[in-house]
Amino acid sequence: MDIKRLLRKEQPAPLWKRVLAYVIDALILALILAPLASFDTSYTSFSDLFNSFKTTTYTFQFFFSVCLILILSLAYWTVLEYRFQQTLGKYFFHLKIVSEQKHLRFSQCLLRNISKLSSLLLLADVLYMFFSHTSQRYSETLAHTEVISYV
Repeated sequence: MDIKRLLRKEQPAPLWKRVLAYVIDALILALILAPLASFDTSYTSFSDLFNSFKTTTYTFQFFFSVCLILILSLAYWTVLEYRFQQTLGKYFFHLKIVSEQKHLRFSQCLLRNISKLSSLLLLADVLYMFFSHTSQRYSETLAHTEVISYV
């Protein structure tokens, strides 16, 4: 065990707090980004939906909306963690991001949040926590960051 961890008051954040903070952040993002995802849902079959993708206008709108949602989602986590060391969900559970280096850098925040762009990447990232001796996701170890609980 690292002596620095033993000497400081903050402790690694428990998994249940991290999960609930993520759920709160996901709900906030869903509310903010919902207007961007408004598509016609009146299709009666999958073939009707598929045929609508053949029109270039609809395909472009869909592709543009998905890209915008991904960029804004990544920006939410990255910018808030860089600027305040926490997102709104982490704020409610008294969690914050710290760097294992001297200062938290924007590139560290970006790297630790890249896996949130894909459900499969995020699942693999979280599974790493269960097989490592730390309570960090794989992207957090790459970024040299840690989520801590403070009071």
